[in-house]
Amino acid sequence: MGKTTIAAAIIESMRRKGMKPILAVDADPNSTLGDWLGIKCSCTVADIIEETKGLRNLPEGVSKPAHLQFQIQRTLVESTGIDLLVMGRPEGPDCYCMANNMLRGYITELAKNYPYVVLDNEAGMEHLNRKTTQNIDALLLVSDPTRIGLRTTKNIKELIDKLTFLTIKKKYLILNKSENINSEFGAEIKDTGLELVGSVPVEKELQRLELEGKPISGLPDTSPFMKAVGEIVERIIK
Repeated sequence: MGKTTIAAAIIESMRRKGMKPILAVDADPNSTLGDWLGIKCSCTVADIIEETKGLRNLPEGVSKPAHLQFQIQRTLVESTGIDLLVMGRPEGPDCYCMANNMLRGYITELAKNYPYVVLDNEAGMEHLNRKTTQNIDALLLVSDPTRIGLRTTKNIKELIDKLTFLTIKKKYLILNKSENINSEFGAEIKDTGLELVGSVPVEKELQRLELEGKPISGLPDTSPFMKAVGEIVERIIK
């Protein structure tokens, strides 16, 4: 249980706190955010781009921007307080630069309809490099409480700092599966150059929910995991 689970918990915590509507964007090719949110998506943005071969295989006379907007609107799954957009995994070998450029503009416009947007990015930086996300209020980097994990997080942070096209107001570190931080890890955390916004403990109940195919909303407010995530949300959204 890691990055996507925490993203889903953040979204659920925001919903419980009345911070809605929320646009949840699943930009991880594994596309499991919807499972944790209990929202089923049958068509992804990648499906649409692949079907049209990067918007080159369109009926004559069809405007490419209008077509993309219509098709992506079709992939948006609406639910109570949370709408889900799934990017999916591109399968074709073609270059879809035109489609990605249009997609960036559309997501920017779509986000204007929501006071809150939460994006679950893939573990690397490929989505950020595609420039479909450029203005970020809070970037959360998740690490397990190990030296290797923290040093990897530091490297990712340094690489992100070099992406000059990104505007990021705040960068935070979240420690996953961690309850106690000793002085040694304190030094490693400081060395990442990130502000530690919170730690989330191991939650055994999450495994049961996953095995039963149930969403994270099945965790009560009294869950130590949900309590920790709720505190993180309050620190980020002041």
